[in-house]
Amino acid sequence: MNIHCNAGISTTTMVGDLAGYGTLWYQKNGIANIHSLAKVSREHEVKFDSEYGNRFEVKKKNGNGKI
Repeated sequence: MNIHCNAGISTTTMVGDLAGYGTLWYQKNGIANIHSLAKVSREHEVKFDSEYGNRFEVKKKNGNGKI
């Protein structure tokens, strides 16, 4: 997969499955996720935690924990 971003084009062939979410592409040296926050939030509850680690938390569909 070729990812077009403000730094140019990054290429990756790494793909895997994230339990509770599905298939994701992975770029080992990337600084950002390779999935769309807008797409994730259509199916999952998404929160941004600025107090503990500046991270996005995605709640599982069944409500038990986070992915």
